[in-house]
Amino acid sequence: MNKESSIGIFDSGIGGLTILKKIRELLPRENIIYYGDWKNNPYSEKSKEDIQNLSAKIMDFLIRNNCKAVVIGCSIFSAASLDFLKAQYKIPIIGMIEGGVKSAILESKQKKIAVMGSAFTIKSNVYEKSIKEINPEITVYQISCKALCTMLEKGWENYSDRIEVLESYLCQIPDTADTLILGGTHYPFILNDIKKFFNKKIVDSSVESAIELFRILGQEDLLREGYKKGRIEFYINGDKEIFKDVAEKLFEKEEITNMFSLYW
Repeated sequence: MNKESSIGIFDSGIGGLTILKKIRELLPRENIIYYGDWKNNPYSEKSKEDIQNLSAKIMDFLIRNNCKAVVIGCSIFSAASLDFLKAQYKIPIIGMIEGGVKSAILESKQKKIAVMGSAFTIKSNVYEKSIKEINPEITVYQISCKALCTMLEKGWENYSDRIEVLESYLCQIPDTADTLILGGTHYPFILNDIKKFFNKKIVDSSVESAIELFRILGQEDLLREGYKKGRIEFYINGDKEIFKDVAEKLFEKEEITNMFSLYW
């Protein structure tokens, strides 16, 4: 493992592309390997043990491909597997929870924070636990947005009732909440729609995780040097075509030429 080694990012589908984009903007010289476990999606319906086992297989793949640090680009993976993986692997592993939590605590003046996330993430209570470990006086409102992940994976614009569905979730946030954590990497795709129903401070966990990665690589003296732009390699477990359609909207064409299908 050295400065030329890659950064690994993994997710169950397309959501991790939002953090990949943030990392690319912040660390353009870094080589990146992105693993999308499309085949085993949706993860929200799996047990914690199943998610941990799958995440360990993905980590083994990334380690074999010489990754110097790994970002878990998914809140479900982070809630179920972050501590489990940190106990087994020696390289830095960054989840999607901690950075967003710390930022939201700093932003919230009223000490009232809302979190929108998948049913699995909300049921795990990971956001409320993490917030109250830092400041037990903060009130946390957790909103389970069960349908959003599937709708975003299959194409947000394909659902004529998408705004009504989104409103049905966000209307549950009390007026007293002054900060909203996007507790899922898919949600930045629909940030403009979210802002229609919540016009206060919104914390994007993907941004905070990218900043945390930058900090850790600098601290460990692992930042890639020089002026040459790093390469991105995509490994998709399953059919890569839907994934590719989304990636083409976020990245330059030459950045997504190295895309490979895997079938585990």
